[in-house]
Amino acid sequence: MDGKLTALAATAERAARAAGAELLRLQGGPLGVTLKDARVDVTSTADLSAQRAVTDVIGAEYPDHTVIGEEGDGERRAPGSGPVWYVDPLDGTRNYLNGVPYFGTSVAVTLDGKVLAGAVYDPSRDELFTATLGHGVTCNGTPLRVSTVPSAAEALVVTQAQSADPAVIAEFLELMGLLMNTTAGVRFPGAPALVLAHIAAGRYTAYVERAMDPWDTAAGRLLVEEAGGRFTDFAGRPVGLGCVDVVASNASVHDELVAALGEGIAQP
Repeated sequence: MDGKLTALAATAERAARAAGAELLRLQGGPLGVTLKDARVDVTSTADLSAQRAVTDVIGAEYPDHTVIGEEGDGERRAPGSGPVWYVDPLDGTRNYLNGVPYFGTSVAVTLDGKVLAGAVYDPSRDELFTATLGHGVTCNGTPLRVSTVPSAAEALVVTQAQSADPAVIAEFLELMGLLMNTTAGVRFPGAPALVLAHIAAGRYTAYVERAMDPWDTAAGRLLVEEAGGRFTDFAGRPVGLGCVDVVASNASVHDELVAALGEGIAQP
């Protein structure tokens, strides 16, 4: 199995790099942009082109695997219950469209609901984060570990929301306030897969967000867990690959954050 994991991880890396190269090629040029909601959630022709780059790599190497991408276009749906790839071709579209160099590509392969290998690539910094189940995580070949921050009061935490729905915005502001009153600082950088990679690298301490899809978190989840961190829902429960609420952390602050959420935020 180790050889198969290595091969899957290598494919994830090649696919992520291919998408990153496409994003850099298109950056700054004319792009078609489509709103998914009233004003906030967007997709672009760069998302679609990057997703095709990913599916081309995976399809050439594993034509019998299923590929599920955030943008839908270019997906590959194989019959049966074999490996499933989850792809976010452009993690941080708003950042990308506005010239903010905080975006990337996330590629993960799963089997029976378990993430086997994943890669998150930041083309602006040429940083490739890769993990395989049970074999750790690296950035450009250098092993990573989560931070040693011991308490929530010292933690730098990310929380985010992407919605034009007033009810969702109100709920997010409540969550933001709770975290600002609990931690050393709260950030909203966009690009959740890249945030999770940065937790694995010890740069951020934790990440908290509602209703995250598997293409946003599958690769990043493996990065965090293989770096010694934890990934649960708001109540500290294990989560699968559906649309889930996420608390990801360096493990040391996890229970404290979950307890604060339990006291201050209504649980689903």
